[in-house]
Amino acid sequence: MKKGFFLLLAGAAICLTGCVGTVTEQKAGGVPVFRDRIEGRYERPINQVFDASKRALNAFGNMASEGSLHTSSNQVRTLQGYVNQNTIYMRVESVTPTITSVIVQVRSKWGGTDIQTAHDLEKRVALELSN
Repeated sequence: MKKGFFLLLAGAAICLTGCVGTVTEQKAGGVPVFRDRIEGRYERPINQVFDASKRALNAFGNMASEGSLHTSSNQVRTLQGYVNQNTIYMRVESVTPTITSVIVQVRSKWGGTDIQTAHDLEKRVALELSN
C-alpha cells in the first residue's frame, strides 16, 4: 500500500514538472503554474535602464551573461545571473524611444519560483535609475 502511494505521488510529480519559457526566450525546468515574473516600466532610454539593471543584478548576486535578441521588432537586451541559488532572467525592452520595460523572472534550483526576489530586483533597478 505504501509503495503504491509513493509511486502515485512520484508519477504526479513527474507529470506536473515541465519546461518553462524564460523572458530571454530560452527554456528552463520547472513547474509552469506559479507566477515567476515582475514587470516595471520606466521613462528612460534602453541603455540607461540596461546599465541600471546590470548594477542591480550585481548588487544582489552575480551576472552570468548578457545579450541581445534580434527576433522582435523592438530593441531587446537580456541579462542572466544568480542570486541565492536562484537563476535570474532579465529582459530590458524598448517600448517606445522614451519608455523601457524591464521584466525580472526568478526560477529556483528545483524549478520553483521566488517572486519576492523578482520584486526586490525590479525595485532595485528603479533605485539605480534615481541615482
